[in-house]
Amino acid sequence: MASDYQAEDVLTITGEDLEDCRAKLIDMYGSAYNIISRRQVLKKCGPFGLLKKEYVEVKYVKRRPDYDDSLIDVSDPESLRRTKDEILRMVSGGKSKEELQLAELNSKLDNLTSQIQNIPKGGDEKERIESVERIREMLEENEFSKEFINEIALRLEKEFSFEDLKDFAKVERQVVDWIGESISIAPKKAHRPPHVVVIVGSTGVGKTTTIAKLAAQHIILEKDNSPKMCMITVDTTRVGAEEQLKKLGGVLSLNVLKVENADDLKTVFDSIRDDYDIIYIDTSGYSPNDSENIAKLKTTLSVENLRPDIFLAVTASTKLRDLRNIVQNYEPFGYSSVIVTKCDETTRFGNIISVFHEKGKSLAYITDGQKVARNIKKASAVDFLIRLYGFTIDRIHVEEIFGGEENGRSD
Repeated sequence: MASDYQAEDVLTITGEDLEDCRAKLIDMYGSAYNIISRRQVLKKCGPFGLLKKEYVEVKYVKRRPDYDDSLIDVSDPESLRRTKDEILRMVSGGKSKEELQLAELNSKLDNLTSQIQNIPKGGDEKERIESVERIREMLEENEFSKEFINEIALRLEKEFSFEDLKDFAKVERQVVDWIGESISIAPKKAHRPPHVVVIVGSTGVGKTTTIAKLAAQHIILEKDNSPKMCMITVDTTRVGAEEQLKKLGGVLSLNVLKVENADDLKTVFDSIRDDYDIIYIDTSGYSPNDSENIAKLKTTLSVENLRPDIFLAVTASTKLRDLRNIVQNYEPFGYSSVIVTKCDETTRFGNIISVFHEKGKSLAYITDGQKVARNIKKASAVDFLIRLYGFTIDRIHVEEIFGGEENGRSD
């Protein structure tokens, strides 16, 4: 083996590149040498040695009589061919033991040659890397998380062949499908009346308006058999919160009640639970870092037999780090799914897709304007896919895959 050589047997030569080193060795020894290793080195040059230039340093030994196949230079097929021919000349006409060794060497050399020939050419490798890097850049532009981007890139390298990665249209189409698969849509559920709907979330996400939109949707879609509904506000922090909800309730002809604590909520709920099919509860908005008031709100909602269907409301433009913080701090509420508000105020949705995929949360509704009667709809994977920035979207294709009864994948 190469490690069997004594230190004094190992020689070093440098050149501009590997071929330059080989040329020098051939001039000195013909073919009677074996390359052990090579590496890139920097050498000082220029005035006062201030500049550095990259060279190739090759360690080698002069050919020994007892030739060792482990010293074969496998850097290219031509080198292997020359070495194989040399071995054939050395052992031709030898004894049977040498013939067996020759057969073994031939097999090793053929395997090495095959491995080198199967290594993709530099151009193919470059094209593969460019394809994956281009997808990375597109996902970054859409503000997907690093974890999500790495997941997609790894999947591309694992599941796509070199040849397929050269077809960027195919790569892009598959990535869009994978993004669609990562979007969980809340399934439609039946509820025994009264169905208590609670929306929680940070300040300014549009909880009050969203409650009015949900109520208006029932009135419009079920006008011949509209459920009996009312609204309760427990928002004791925002100035004008009760007045805003009463104004919206007046437009929708819905009764609006106010409570300030858990005892109030229990009293009101017990008095009206048999009178309504749906009871909407509007809550105070707090900073996601205000753990004390968030805990108080949870206590307020902990009313026996309330069995609320709790939604977390977040704005589409929330920064990735803030979004993770909000999700974590509102986790104790055990919210069933998410309402994404103000979708008309951004063109990037990778943050929403990434975080709720990461947390295993489903999306229920999206809102995209201030018009109470119109600007809310069931969340749909298709809606998010067609908004991907910079991607070529085959609308018919994504509709076929993700445009089912729930307008997307539901868990």
